[in-house]
Amino acid sequence: MADDPTSGAPEGNGAPPAPPPAPPAPPPPAAKTGDDDGLGDAGKRALDEERRGRKAADKALKDVQAELDKLKQASMSEMERAVAQATAAGRAEAVAETTVRLVRAEVRAAAAGKLADPADAVHLLGDLKDYVASDGDVDGKAIAKAIDALVKAKPYLAPQGSRPAALPGGSATPPDGFSMDSWLRDQARAKGR
Repeated sequence: MADDPTSGAPEGNGAPPAPPPAPPAPPPPAAKTGDDDGLGDAGKRALDEERRGRKAADKALKDVQAELDKLKQASMSEMERAVAQATAAGRAEAVAETTVRLVRAEVRAAAAGKLADPADAVHLLGDLKDYVASDGDVDGKAIAKAIDALVKAKPYLAPQGSRPAALPGGSATPPDGFSMDSWLRDQARAKGR
């Protein structure tokens, strides 16, 4: 019985029994071809019906929330109503200010590489509120299209050339004609005379 590996007792060398083999891996999913998602017509109809039901439920939830807000408003005192209105106004102002900053950042990011100075896009695109969707999100696609149109209309705003400017102290001669090499040579000649 001591030599039986299934008994759970360690063998003569003190090694623990081997772990059980891993279960077989599930078969890979079938490859999708074209519009067939493997659902079939009945599955697609069920999915469409579920999506319609979800939209209807979301709309019903918004309606119920609006009704609840109206009931809360009606039950508030004059002071509570004034505080709620002031809070809502403050929140709306903060969201508007933050949204403008966010749109500016998105415009600069989208203009990077397309314009020589990406900050120019902020000023040249006009009212940045036009690039905020109705749900408050920034419309990145509209910004990208507007920047592409701007570059097409004003190609001189695009970066010119790919060579960076010479760094100070580099091999380029400064515009005033001063050269450290020439100055050192002149000083050495003056001392040598």
